[in-house]
Amino acid sequence: MAIKLKQSNQFQDQNGKWFKLHDAAELLSVSEITLRRKIKAGKIISELRDGKYFVYLNELIYKEKKQEINNIEKCLLDKEEEIKNLKTQLLDQKILINALEEKIKQYNKNFS
Repeated sequence: MAIKLKQSNQFQDQNGKWFKLHDAAELLSVSEITLRRKIKAGKIISELRDGKYFVYLNELIYKEKKQEINNIEKCLLDKEEEIKNLKTQLLDQKILINALEEKIKQYNKNFS
């Protein structure tokens, strides 16, 4: 079992934040089970509050992960914009193909 910390004030001098187990797992890109194992092994600072685990993350770790998330979100936005542009190009190509097919039909009619 995880050690229930009596005083969370001992971490106030360090820069960091408390997160629910689920949120910390998501932020760290690990499963909740992995975090529970690390808590049990004493590798992660945690508290048990009303039957729910809270994990303390150092501000540096939190900021790194937050920056990583921001970078991924920016990349996703860039890719969405790229997809939008490609869809527009595809539509333009389809219109051009239709126009060329019409010209071919007219050409075949004229020479038949």
